[in-house]
Amino acid sequence: MIKIFIATILFGLLSVVCIYNFVEPIEQITEYYSKNLRGNLFSGFLTLGGFLFSLKTFIIVKMKENVYDHCEYEKKLQKGKKLNPNMTHYGPLRRLSDMLFYSVLLSIITAALQLTIGLIPHWASALICISFSVTTIFLLIWSLILIKQNMDDWFSFIEK
Repeated sequence: MIKIFIATILFGLLSVVCIYNFVEPIEQITEYYSKNLRGNLFSGFLTLGGFLFSLKTFIIVKMKENVYDHCEYEKKLQKGKKLNPNMTHYGPLRRLSDMLFYSVLLSIITAALQLTIGLIPHWASALICISFSVTTIFLLIWSLILIKQNMDDWFSFIEK
């Protein structure tokens, strides 16, 4: 989990470095951000955070019922415990729940930044808000990958 957070932060910082190096003069990013991006980023991330917040519990409960309480998962877990005795029954579900929580939290923080730091008419504040947006998108993509992995397990159990 720590590696994922480090990767997301590095990805966000990489976006800032790219914008800083390729936009000349850098001051024009302030006008573009305030006219074209700030409002859309605010509404998009606020909506996304609220949507994920409402679905988080539903996703976790359904995954528990249909994947982690399935007899095929128990067999898969016993095989995995031979390789790694530290495996826990609900460990992957807990990681998915944590990732969804952090995705919701970062979405709401990113939306709030658009209306706080984003209102400062300076190129650095625009870059901070854009980097948080990129970081949040990367974390959301990672959450989607975890949900896909759980869904794949669910479908394989259904087919058997």
